[in-house]
Amino acid sequence: MKFKLMMLASIFFSKRFRQVTLRRTRISENGVVQQRLCLSDAGLKYLAMEATCREASEEEGFARTAKTSVWWDIENCGVPKGCDGHKIALNIKSALGKMKYCGPLAIYAYGDINQMRSSVQQALSSTGVSLNHVPPGVKDGSDKKILVDMLLWTMENRAPANVMLISGDGDYSYVLHRLRMMGYNVLLVRPESASRFLVAAADRIWLWRSVVAGGSGSEVSKVFLLISNYRYTVDRLPKLHTAIVDYTLYSRKKTKGFLVDTVKK
Repeated sequence: MKFKLMMLASIFFSKRFRQVTLRRTRISENGVVQQRLCLSDAGLKYLAMEATCREASEEEGFARTAKTSVWWDIENCGVPKGCDGHKIALNIKSALGKMKYCGPLAIYAYGDINQMRSSVQQALSSTGVSLNHVPPGVKDGSDKKILVDMLLWTMENRAPANVMLISGDGDYSYVLHRLRMMGYNVLLVRPESASRFLVAAADRIWLWRSVVAGGSGSEVSKVFLLISNYRYTVDRLPKLHTAIVDYTLYSRKKTKGFLVDTVKK
């Protein structure tokens, strides 16, 4: 399958940053074969370098005052009807505060912003939410944009730090597993129905309806409790092989300055 040109990236990287690649793969969930986005073996070079197994109590202590980035997939967790847009960011901050996460907070929202009422757009923007428009009709557009931006954020903000995802889409599960292995505290806000692989990737979980209503609703991931004393390796995660998209990011070389590559579709 031939790919069209999707994006052009020019980024500073340190010597330790390596090629990051997203791949489309097939897995079976609840008896249904689905496709998921994940990192290829080449893309894991950067992430695997800093993967460590930490004690839960130590992670939690560092995470309390660390930076928190929130990645909101509007397509999966939209603004409920009748919800005051001014309160969403405040309720997210409140939910984190109730669990003693008090560090700097940044919220990034992705989706078709044009489908959102102008009053809601203004309310979100006025409360510090960064709105990122993803044109409709682009397959997995929000997923791809969030995954790339999330990884770039982690490159600029080393662990300990908190990464919160607001979504129920299993496309994010593999990257979240890897980020947790690198030392990031992974937080998930999910809808009623969410991928079991995604839930397994989180250290702590909230229900979206609970958060927007102003509640805490947090629980420690049951899977995290089971493996907290176990050296969880990437070999135990779903292996996916069919590639449909490659985001190739090259490391910066001294003699060549910026290196630019394209993602073709």
